[in-house]
Amino acid sequence: MAKKKSKTLAEKKHMQKVAELGCIACRKLGHFGTPAELHHIQSGMLGKKTDNFSVIPLCPYHHRTSNYSYHQNPMWFTKVFGTQTELLQETLEWLK
Repeated sequence: MAKKKSKTLAEKKHMQKVAELGCIACRKLGHFGTPAELHHIQSGMLGKKTDNFSVIPLCPYHHRTSNYSYHQNPMWFTKVFGTQTELLQETLEWLK
């Protein structure tokens, strides 16, 4: 079993700033400050996570726990909120 790589200080700082933005889906719906967890956008390889700089903030409802979450209904989520790549670009713009 491969040993899990520790996050660098730069990764930890970036991930904290992203989480502090609040859920990107809720923001698009006009609800600001919703506590967020991090979603690693998917790379081209099935099920393969990207690095720790390629994360978007999603509340549990939009991330994994509802029928309207990315993990439960990715096609609907993408249609309503945009692709993971588009959401990553928006997230990075907000951090500037």
